[in-house]
Amino acid sequence: MSLLEPGRNCWRVERADRFRCVLDGEEYYRSVRDAILAAERSVFILGWDITSGTDLVPGAEDPDAPTKLGALLDFAARRRRRLHIYVLIWDYAALYSLERDPFSRIRLGWGTHRRVRFRFDDQHPAGGSHHQKVVVVDDRLAFSGSIDLTAHRWDSSEHKVDEPRRVTPTGKTYEPYHEVVAMVDGRAAEALGELCRERWRRVGARRLPRVEPSARDLWPAELEPDLQDVDVAIVRNEPGFGGRPPVREAEALFVDSIAAARQTLFVENQYFTSPRLGEAFGARLREPDGPELTVVGPKECEGWLERKTMGAMRRKLLSELARDDRHGRLRLLYPLASRSKDVCTFIHSKVMVVDDELLRIGSANLSNRSMSIDTECDLAVCADGDERIRAGIRRVRDAMVGHFLGQTAEEVARAVEREGSLRAAIDALRRDGDRTLGDVEVESEEVPEPSAAIRAAADPEDPAPVTVAVERLLPELDVQHDRARWLLWILPAAALLLAVVIAEDYVDLRDVISLGALRHALELKPSWPITLAAALPAFVAGSLLFVPLELLVVISVVFFGPLRGGALVLAGTALSAALGYLAGRALGLPRLVPLVGRRVYRLSRLLLGRTVTEVAMLHLVALASRGSLHLLCGAAPVPPRPFALGTAAGIAPILLALGLLAALVRRMLLDPGPVLTIVTLGVTVLLALVALRVRLALLRRSFSASTRGHAEDASFG
Repeated sequence: MSLLEPGRNCWRVERADRFRCVLDGEEYYRSVRDAILAAERSVFILGWDITSGTDLVPGAEDPDAPTKLGALLDFAARRRRRLHIYVLIWDYAALYSLERDPFSRIRLGWGTHRRVRFRFDDQHPAGGSHHQKVVVVDDRLAFSGSIDLTAHRWDSSEHKVDEPRRVTPTGKTYEPYHEVVAMVDGRAAEALGELCRERWRRVGARRLPRVEPSARDLWPAELEPDLQDVDVAIVRNEPGFGGRPPVREAEALFVDSIAAARQTLFVENQYFTSPRLGEAFGARLREPDGPELTVVGPKECEGWLERKTMGAMRRKLLSELARDDRHGRLRLLYPLASRSKDVCTFIHSKVMVVDDELLRIGSANLSNRSMSIDTECDLAVCADGDERIRAGIRRVRDAMVGHFLGQTAEEVARAVEREGSLRAAIDALRRDGDRTLGDVEVESEEVPEPSAAIRAAADPEDPAPVTVAVERLLPELDVQHDRARWLLWILPAAALLLAVVIAEDYVDLRDVISLGALRHALELKPSWPITLAAALPAFVAGSLLFVPLELLVVISVVFFGPLRGGALVLAGTALSAALGYLAGRALGLPRLVPLVGRRVYRLSRLLLGRTVTEVAMLHLVALASRGSLHLLCGAAPVPPRPFALGTAAGIAPILLALGLLAALVRRMLLDPGPVLTIVTLGVTVLLALVALRVRLALLRRSFSASTRGHAEDASFG
């Protein structure tokens, strides 16, 4: 009986003419680039992250085609008139804002050919993410694994300590990085194309190209398959959302695979935090004649935040496994690119090999998130007793192990035969050599249980509840207007042009811009008509162009003084709020969201309802620019009275605090001195701390009870 059961622990089982385990970013990125250049009808890219400036073949020059991702997609679409490219990326949480390319929408959505369609996907419950990493070309060649087409992922399989090509698009170097991807063709690739189309349909795409059957071969000529004519299972996880039931095939196959193991369980994974899977592994270790378990992971989690959250849960689970290892069959390892230089290779791969019967490669971590609230996609091959496939699975496993030890697959196979088991072979081979596997340190004493708040925020088992205001305000949007990028800039562009024309009649702009004339400009006392006629349109235009209100307030009070500047701020804020609200009412949500972004839309609706209090709260928390919020309130639509009163209540304390600060800055510039400078800096720090405390308090109040009262967890909201 086969381990794979479609509808329970996998979605479908389809035939692949060829299957290859692709090790690390060098081979993967090069193969994806070649496939995109050969594409004729369609390219689908699903990802957790993307960076348009990613160099797919760093260190190489190709005069015929670009090597950087964004330029490559544009080049491919312009070269072939029938080619459509679809890029769908997780509409990421605010927690990751500083790690992402902030210009993805512009560079991939607006800066490329119109047949390159880029979209952020927010069709997931609060706290979840889209973690599938899939590329499908012409439904003929497909990739699914652990790696995104983004920065900080490329590396060669040599994992050299000094690798000049291992740099981000900004030139920052990083340490060795390990990834694994499955590459397939045939019916398995077609099925992954269907998975991609379904994801696009859920975000509103209605017309997707059909790829007619073709005999064209996209498989890289220089790469030999590891397996041929083999059935491949597509294993998913999907949270319940939008009326769709949850899909938990990933966890089901993990549990079934652990239970079915007879001799060997080999695992590569970035995270190991799922208590249910930990108990399943532990139960097999406690058996007198159970299988051996070898886990290759990172030495420790990346970054302070991960070490305090996912790292704490990982330490707890590994310590429990160590106590369950009553018969000495467990190895918890991390790869060293250089033992002598103490340089580690970071594990980002997600692999499981069960005996020589099952090979699984994909995106799913051994975490609660990957079993419940994140979307995942793994590919699995089951031998079902076929010796040809079993031999192929053994070769792949031995190549993976040898890759960490600086050995060939054949050398590992001989060591396994000589030593009697994979675990013993690894122990023998890692004694010598600079490139090796080290032992992950495990706590000798019982590790305290991480708090419920940390588990709920970092690795939840179920979607987090959010406030009732989520459902009260806005419906889900499943539309996109390609021309919105031009239509929606008309209002702010017209306001800015008007401001420049009026200002030219009253002020010599060169004097204002000159640094030498700064103090003279501050000492000027323009009349009220000049202040209103020249500065008010500029203030309103800035607000409509999504310039932060804080910046507009400080500039106004510094240059025009507390009295005139304050009047300008009040008038400008009221006028821009009214215009933004009316513009939102006129545009409506379908045309508005492409401008402000589905991400701002979704984050805003987590806190915004139809009451005065909730509108005021949204302004105080300031998840987006005030210009975006005015537009959203109008498009919602929030009734005029709650909007006006809530906006006034939310913005008034902000204006008072910023006005005080700006007045001090103005005085310091006009009459500099140590006392005034110290006072200004002190007020700045105090206001920043108060603003931070208020915003954290409001965020904790607005999200689930599981994180309420824990200031350190507010960022996970």
